[in-house]
Amino acid sequence: MTSPTSGYDIEGIKKKALIWTIVGFICGGVIAGVFGLLGYLKADTEPETAQKFTKWAMIITIIVLALYVLLFVGSILLGVMGAATGM
Repeated sequence: MTSPTSGYDIEGIKKKALIWTIVGFICGGVIAGVFGLLGYLKADTEPETAQKFTKWAMIITIIVLALYVLLFVGSILLGVMGAATGM
């Protein structure tokens, strides 16, 4: 019988999960950070599940960062348009 972790790069999974945990908590919010943390904790026993959690942490973080950028650009544009109309 083979080990459930055979064929997986556990250290690589843990490294990627740790990176996305930190980036998730800083930039993506609590949900992204928790998914990354779950990926890190599951890496030793369930590497396939850990990869899924890490992927979701990455996706959520990227979506939140894109929304931050849109909000920033939108506020700049509203400021410029308001200044241009004399408001």
